[in-house]
Amino acid sequence: MRLSNLWNNKILKVFFKNSANEERTYFALTMITALLSAATAVGLSKVTHALINYFGTNKPFELKSFLFGGLAVFISGYISTRKYPSTSGSGIPGVRVALAVFHGKIPLKDTVAKFVTSALSLSSGMSLGREGPTAAISAGIGSFFGQQFKLSKRKVKALVAIGSAGGIAAAFNTPIAAVVFTLEEVVGDLNAKVLGNIIISSVVASIAAHLMMGNQPTFQSLNYSLGPPAELLLYVIVGLGSSLVGPLWTKSVLWTRDFNNKVFKGHRLTIIMVTFLLIGIISYIQPDALGSGHDTIEEALLSLLKDWKFLLFLFILKFLATTLSYGSGVSGGLFLPTLLMGAILGSLFGSLFEILFPQLGLNIGAFALVGMGSYFVSVIRVPFTSIIMIFEMTRDYNIILPLMVANIVSYYISSKLHEGSIYESISEQDGIHLPTKEDAEILESLIVEDAMKPDPVSLSSTLKIEEAIEVIKEYPFSGFPVLKNGLIVGVVSKSDLDQAMAKKRGSETVLAVSERKVISIYPDQSLMVAFHKLDRFHVSRLPVVSRINDKKLIGIITAENIVSLFGYHIKESQQDFSNKIEELEEKN
Repeated sequence: MRLSNLWNNKILKVFFKNSANEERTYFALTMITALLSAATAVGLSKVTHALINYFGTNKPFELKSFLFGGLAVFISGYISTRKYPSTSGSGIPGVRVALAVFHGKIPLKDTVAKFVTSALSLSSGMSLGREGPTAAISAGIGSFFGQQFKLSKRKVKALVAIGSAGGIAAAFNTPIAAVVFTLEEVVGDLNAKVLGNIIISSVVASIAAHLMMGNQPTFQSLNYSLGPPAELLLYVIVGLGSSLVGPLWTKSVLWTRDFNNKVFKGHRLTIIMVTFLLIGIISYIQPDALGSGHDTIEEALLSLLKDWKFLLFLFILKFLATTLSYGSGVSGGLFLPTLLMGAILGSLFGSLFEILFPQLGLNIGAFALVGMGSYFVSVIRVPFTSIIMIFEMTRDYNIILPLMVANIVSYYISSKLHEGSIYESISEQDGIHLPTKEDAEILESLIVEDAMKPDPVSLSSTLKIEEAIEVIKEYPFSGFPVLKNGLIVGVVSKSDLDQAMAKKRGSETVLAVSERKVISIYPDQSLMVAFHKLDRFHVSRLPVVSRINDKKLIGIITAENIVSLFGYHIKESQQDFSNKIEELEEKN
């Protein structure tokens, strides 16, 4: 009997006798996914390092290491281009596509293939990191369990996010940053309902990784202390530099991918092998430009890299190597290579500032750390993740203020220079339109107060039914709030009044046939909440009441009011767009 049939016929009956059991199963799968995510992170790290150390692909150019690297890249590229296309790149965009398009469903064979292709490409010397692939593989593990246990679409998608968070937490030893990154970039919503299970996954995966590899920060702590206030201005300059170079790198990757497609006509394996040859040439010039660059980051943080000429040269080579590697589509991530470019850029600024302002006694390692965060946010556009991740990787709180200052500058300016993160840009280039924050924010940004009708028509609770029927004849509404001493005590519909008249109850008061349980809404709540209440309670209108006194009626809102307001905003946006087109045509 197939494994899936065994689970479907036996295990599922045990777990899903009722919804409470389903929730317990979901929680158990969260724990299992977290543990396997940690095992994935540790396993990918150990396999990659074992291959690198054995074949020496992180050392100066040697024929043996070059031949192995070429073979590893060829096998990885062949699998990615000919067998499992979803395993190319970092894997983060693929996870987002799975969430947005396929309800979180990721085939298990793609997950296994991603592990193999990533281990091979990362051990070849290509300028890529393992954190993105680890997150993608772990997300696939969560998806597999969700599908096998036939959970709802919502929970399958939740397990994808849970796996992603566990993978990043274990790979980077940064549980808090893993939670924030998953919400910021993978889920795209910092208020996601799955937050609790994502936190559990990150914590469990981090603890499991600690047990397997030890509890040490990813990088050495700086023991940094902030100097005079003027020093903050220097960190602003670092943020400014990162905000200019980050978008340039993103555009370089997009240009490289476009160039490769035009020149090689879609022969992706050829692109990967040509890229490897170019990386081999770079390795002959400067081996420090290879791989993810963890050791080089350590040297930068310890202020061991001070020669600005060498730093500039190394940055250019790393910039080029990472552009070529990521632009080729070979399996591998961006986190550590991006952090290395930021560390080199920060060290470059720090070494120049030391020459210009020797009296300040600057710590070049601090500039390297701030450069890591500000450059990272200019490329991947996750400001909260950037700050928390750098703190967790070094566990040095004193650097937080300079880091925040530089990150704010970098994030704001880079967003003006290039819209969207590297992940979103690549997806757009491939014709895949991932959901944006604006998609979810349109209705959230519009509130009930914007659409409600103030001063609604109401009926007095002491009014007789026969009198009420005469009053409401001139109104097209189907329902009316009922007030007593100016406060809402119920709602009544035309059909309720007509039925009461048919039963000869016309002399009774309106209150006698009113619905006393009033489903209401507050004026500051979003239109999404209003839509949800209208649908959930099967009502046509909602009384809008004050938060200070929920019996005080201030308006009424219907589905028609919401659609009307929403349509008005759509028309407004279309008009703005038309105006922009007209402006461009006039300029041309």
